[in-house]
Amino acid sequence: MKIIIFTDLDGSLLNHDDYSFEGARPSLDRLREARIPLIFVTSKTRSEVERLQDAMRIREPFIVENGGGIFFPGNYRGFSFSGECLKDGDFVVLALGVPYDRIRGVFVTMKSRFKITGYGDLSPEEVAWLTGLSTAEARRAKVREFSEPFLLESVEDLPALEGLVKQKGMKIVRGGRFYHLIGAGQDKGAAVRGVRDIYRRNDGGGHIAIGIGDSENDLPLLQTVDIPVLIPHAERGFLDVSLPGLVKARESGCRGWNEAMRRILDELFQTDRI
Repeated sequence: MKIIIFTDLDGSLLNHDDYSFEGARPSLDRLREARIPLIFVTSKTRSEVERLQDAMRIREPFIVENGGGIFFPGNYRGFSFSGECLKDGDFVVLALGVPYDRIRGVFVTMKSRFKITGYGDLSPEEVAWLTGLSTAEARRAKVREFSEPFLLESVEDLPALEGLVKQKGMKIVRGGRFYHLIGAGQDKGAAVRGVRDIYRRNDGGGHIAIGIGDSENDLPLLQTVDIPVLIPHAERGFLDVSLPGLVKARESGCRGWNEAMRRILDELFQTDRI
């Protein structure tokens, strides 16, 4: 049985405060040596993910902007793709989300009624100040294709805001730092199911899917995999969730990611499940 790993980034593989993945290097090296696919499932943009993959020496599929798009490297393991997938530069892309110009249009109408601030309203310097990213990283974070991260001044406005965007065929999900306006039909779980289907059609066998996350927007991911892994937030602790077979990491951020991954892989190899 093969393994596929789906992981959130911010607060999971990457530390929430400094975005470091140094503490996860032992497990990253182990996955690379075993040729186990590590698929990022993130609210980050394509531009941000490409940069991170280069830093980690990873060349695998990835899911961006809370399930908005699935990206497979061209000629990936000899895979073939359905007609819904389109070639875009070096990638084969399956778009699941609403295009950004439509997302942004709805967001602008919301701004007339609610005190909200989106990435499209901010300069790279302001995004950097809010997130702790460098200015260059913030520029990459602003290159949105399927979502608008935003700040909401009063959480009491959230129910009315959710009702308004629902009428427009969209929804709001909460991440580690921001709310995100996305298409009603997209989430991390739907995108993970799409990736798993592509693997099933191409590699001719079953697989064990491990999913790792820490925030509310990771719940669809955790509910979709065979082995869900929850990383505690450094300040708020664990998300209040109960799932069959849930594994809880013993530390936050990349160190917790590494510890949980080591524990799961050791068990799978020892029990000959793979």
